[in-house]
Amino acid sequence: MNTKNFIFRITSLCFLSSFILMSCKSDSEDIIIDNPTAINGLEVMTYGYYGKNGKSSGGTTIASFSDQQTYDNYVGNLETQVEAWDDQFVAQWGHLNEDALNDKEEALGFDSEKPLTDFENQAGLNSLRQQYLTEEEAWLNNEVLNDGTDPDNKPEYNFDEHEMAVINKLAEVKIGTTIYKQLNESEIIAINDAIQRKSIKKSMPVLRDGAMLEIGDADFNTLIAFNEGDVDVIDNGNVNVNTSSSAVGCEYGKTKRATIQTSSSRRIKAVIKVPQPKFGWNGKVKTKIKSYKKKGRRWKKRRTNIAAGARGTVGNVTCVGDAFFIDSQWTSTKKRKKRVYKWRNPYFTSHKVENGGMTGLYKQDGVVKELKLTW
Repeated sequence: MNTKNFIFRITSLCFLSSFILMSCKSDSEDIIIDNPTAINGLEVMTYGYYGKNGKSSGGTTIASFSDQQTYDNYVGNLETQVEAWDDQFVAQWGHLNEDALNDKEEALGFDSEKPLTDFENQAGLNSLRQQYLTEEEAWLNNEVLNDGTDPDNKPEYNFDEHEMAVINKLAEVKIGTTIYKQLNESEIIAINDAIQRKSIKKSMPVLRDGAMLEIGDADFNTLIAFNEGDVDVIDNGNVNVNTSSSAVGCEYGKTKRATIQTSSSRRIKAVIKVPQPKFGWNGKVKTKIKSYKKKGRRWKKRRTNIAAGARGTVGNVTCVGDAFFIDSQWTSTKKRKKRVYKWRNPYFTSHKVENGGMTGLYKQDGVVKELKLTW
């Protein structure tokens, strides 16, 4: 890989719970990999470049995990910390009625995702979660919510909060020697246009929401070129694009969202998905429910009694598999959102569902509603 006209700076790696992160820095006009001491397999680095006019483009922070297991451990640990942190709040104040509980949270300025906020600040990572929260707040700051501008519908936010905390603002993360980038709508359109013009030599299907770029050899040169609009790098031998197909039968990479309760002042959103493979793993069906309530002229995330579950069948490449039942976490909790995973058979090499073969189950104040995954 050409190492001229690039700059790498390793930024702060700090302490988070059981993780100890170190920091160091190096500045140069060439790519510099300082090989700093890696503690627990995570580094946060800044990549950037010097353009033809000699001016720096600025840097973009990105988390680099030594391997897949390390990534899984980090995001799993963050998820556990967030759940424990929020459970403590509910344990202390959950005796209050719904209105009083939400007022108490607002009065205390309680950050329900504080472990993620701490991680981002200590690691010096400009995360995808921070960008999502900014867009979500802008969306909620309206008298009438527009589903068309809901950031949850954007493909780059196709992650859970604890995952978005370790992924950078451009939806990128490095695991081992592979850089993964969740493509946004404009990037998907640009690649599809190139496919139609046949300017890309690789044989690939039309990309759909959820498509992901994979760049091998830790090739930041190619990543920067793509981010500047050069979709021809897709033809590079170390570049791959994962995307779901348009099949109507047995598939993965499918998501369905719906507003299952709406009024002038209340909104309950639900999602069910069987995600396509990403980052080397894809072992779960997911259902999620989120609650909002209008207060004054804007909307706020709202704690209420909500729960989620799943029912259906997920299987191998031919959709032959085991039946799912209501998840054991089918309990109402005073949460803003509730998420449930259904783990798949670890012996399957691929996991898919049939059209209509999986149903999300959602409960709010004792009322159960269903959302069938169809496409």
